[in-house]
Amino acid sequence: MRSSARYVVTTMVTVGIAVGSSEVAAPAIAHAEPIPCAGTFNLFIPGTWETDENADPRRPVGMLAPIAEAIQREQGPRSEIFFTPYMARAFDNGFTYADSKNTALNNARTVLHDYGTRCPAAKFTINGYSQGADAAGDIAADIGNGRGPIPVDRVLAVGLLADPGAGTAGVSVVGPDTAGTGIADPRPQGMGLLAGRVTSICDPKDLYCSIQKGANPLLGALGSILSKALTGGGALPTPEANFPLAEALTADFSKADLPGLAGAVGDLTASITAPAAIDLTRVRANAHTLLNTINPLADLIDSGAANPAATARLTAAPAGTAENNAGEVLALAEQSDLAEAASAVTAIADTADKLLNNGVRKLRSNSLKARSLRSSAHEISDQVAPLAATSPDILGSARNILALLKPTVLVDQALDVAADVTTVDFPGILANLALLPQKVLAMDAAGAHQIAGELNNQLHPLVQLAGNVDLKWISQVLSVIPDSLGFSAVTSMVTSILSAVDIPRLANIVGRIQDVAWSVLEKLVPPPGQVPDLIGAGTALTGLLPIGQDLAAAAVDMLTGKARQPAPEVLGKRGTGPRTIAKADDLDLKALTGQLTQIAPINPINLVNLISDGLSAANFVASGAHMNYGNLIVDGSGRNAVQWLGDWMNLRIGRVK
Repeated sequence: MRSSARYVVTTMVTVGIAVGSSEVAAPAIAHAEPIPCAGTFNLFIPGTWETDENADPRRPVGMLAPIAEAIQREQGPRSEIFFTPYMARAFDNGFTYADSKNTALNNARTVLHDYGTRCPAAKFTINGYSQGADAAGDIAADIGNGRGPIPVDRVLAVGLLADPGAGTAGVSVVGPDTAGTGIADPRPQGMGLLAGRVTSICDPKDLYCSIQKGANPLLGALGSILSKALTGGGALPTPEANFPLAEALTADFSKADLPGLAGAVGDLTASITAPAAIDLTRVRANAHTLLNTINPLADLIDSGAANPAATARLTAAPAGTAENNAGEVLALAEQSDLAEAASAVTAIADTADKLLNNGVRKLRSNSLKARSLRSSAHEISDQVAPLAATSPDILGSARNILALLKPTVLVDQALDVAADVTTVDFPGILANLALLPQKVLAMDAAGAHQIAGELNNQLHPLVQLAGNVDLKWISQVLSVIPDSLGFSAVTSMVTSILSAVDIPRLANIVGRIQDVAWSVLEKLVPPPGQVPDLIGAGTALTGLLPIGQDLAAAAVDMLTGKARQPAPEVLGKRGTGPRTIAKADDLDLKALTGQLTQIAPINPINLVNLISDGLSAANFVASGAHMNYGNLIVDGSGRNAVQWLGDWMNLRIGRVK
C-alpha cells in the first residue's frame, strides 16, 4: 500500500490554473467601510480555510493572529490591522486554488490601493501565510518591480510564512535552512527594489515551501502547474493547455447538504405527489436542492476518484472518524444509482422550468405530465435509497473528506503510476509474451511452464495497477504535466497503451497456461514409484493450444498497441484536454520503454521520495510541519517564527515614528 503520509501541496493542488479563474469575480470585502488614516496600515492575508469572503477584516485569525496582536499591543491606534477576506479554499467548492488565490490578490490590491490613495502619509506592512503567503509574495514582487498597488518606498516590511514561492531572489531567509524551493517555484522577477525588506520563514519539513524538485520532477511539475494564477499580474503559466487538469481537480460540495439528503428526496416527492394541483415553482426549487447534493457524489463516482482503492483506504480508518464515515458513504453511493438519479432529477427540473417559462404555474395532479413526474420521483427514491437511509451524522462528517477526495486521489494515482511504470519489466514482458505462444505451439510443456511463471511475476504489478486506478484518466493527467526530461510524456504514452489492454484477462490466461503446463509435467514426471501417464499428458498438452490462441488475442494490444491520446472527456466534464502526445501515435511499448531507459541515467526518478513525499493535492494543512510555525525556533533567543515576525514588524514600524 502506498504511504498514507502524502502531504503538501498544491499550492495549488494542492495544485491551479483554472479555465474559469478569470471569470471568478472578487467578492465585495465585508465590513470595508472607510477606516480613519493611521500611520501604518498592516495587511494580513490568512491561509487556506482560515477566512472567507465575508470575514470581518478587523478580527485577527489563524496563524498570523499573534503577529497582528503584537503590533496592536506595541503600536496601539497608530497602526491599523486588516485581515484580507477572500475565498481561502482549495478545490473543495467547485473552484480551484488559483480561483481562490485570485480573490486574495484582487481584494488585497484593492485595499492597499484605496488606503494608500486616501491616506498619502501612511506606510505599509504585509504578512501572509500559506496560500496567503503565495498572494502576499506576488504582491510584494509586483510592488518591488514597479507594478504594485502602492509605491515601493511606502512599504516597511513583508513577512511570508510557508511561502510556496520560497526561493525568490531578494527575500531574506530567517530560521533554519531549507534544501529546496517552494512548490509553486520562485517568482522569476524577484523582489526588485523591495529586496531586504521581505523575509521568509519555512520549516525544512514543510514541502509546501521546501521541495527538491530535481529529485521529484513529477511532483514538482504538478505543483508548478497547479499553483499559478491567471489574473492580477501574476506570472502566466505555460502551457495554457494545463487548464483542464486544474478543472478536473474541482469538486463542488459547497451547496451539498448530505445530512439533508433523505429530506430533500422526501420534499421533491411530496411536491410532485400533492393531491391537489402541483406547484411547479416548488418542484423546481426542490429538484435543484437535491441536485446540489447528488451531482458532486455522482461526479466522484464517474471521475474515477471514488475507486475501490480510495474507498478501501478511507474505510480502513478508525471507526467513527470522518475518513471512515466517508468510506462508508462512498460504499453506499456505489450501491445507489446516482447517475440515473441525477438524470431523473434534472429531467424533472427541466420540465418544471419549461412549463414555468411558458406561464404554467400549476399542474393538475391527474394530467399526463404529472403522472410522468410522479413516476420519476418514485424511481429516484429507490435509486438513492442506500444513501438516504444513512445516518445524517455520518453523512455530515464525511462532507469535507469527500470534497477533497478528487484532487487527492488524482495526484496520488498519478504518482503511483509514475513509480510503477519505472519499475515494471516491460522488455521482459514483451519478450515473454512473444515467446510463450511459440512454446505452446511447439507443445513444449516445460518451456511454457517456465515462461508463464516468469510472465506471471512480471505482470503482477500491472494487475495491481489496473485494479487500483483508471489508466485512461491518469494518462490524461500525465499528458498535461510538462517536464524537460520528457518523463511524464513517456509515462503518459505508456499508460495510454496499457489502458487498452485487458491486463487481468491477460494475467489469467498466463496463469492457466502455467497450470496446464504443470499438470502435463506432473504426468510426464510423476513422483517416485508412480508410472508416467503419457496418454493423460498428451490429452492435457492438447489443452494448451486453445489457451495459447486466447493468449495471442489478449496480448495483441500490448505487443502491437500504439500510444493514443485519451478521450478529452476523461480528464473532466468541463475540460477539453490537450493533444500533447498526438505526435507520438506511432510509438509502441518497446520504443517507449526504451526512452525511459535513456531518461533514467540523466536524472533518475527518486521513487522512494516520490512515494513518501507524495501530495495530498489540496490538503495544505495535513502536514504537521505546515502548522508548526508557532513552535519552530528561528533564532538564538528561542523565538518561534510567529514571535519573530511580530517583533520584526514592530521594529520596522518603530523606525518611522
